[in-house]
Amino acid sequence: MQANDPTKLEATLADGRRMTLSLPTTDAKWAADGIQGLRAVPPTHAGRGEEPPALPEEPAVPLQVALLGLGA
Repeated sequence: MQANDPTKLEATLADGRRMTLSLPTTDAKWAADGIQGLRAVPPTHAGRGEEPPALPEEPAVPLQVALLGLGA
């Protein structure tokens, strides 16, 4: 994290990649503290997890039936 730029937050991820977060100035009261209002949160899990199940194979809908769904 760079201490000399109050609008940027820099971090190095566990795999060595660097991440930079910058917030523009704003008049919003909830963001008045800028990046000083942010805090680090440890990851809850690593990786992608399980792949979702494949979509079922369905036959193509005839054009006339598809157009009915569009209100034509």
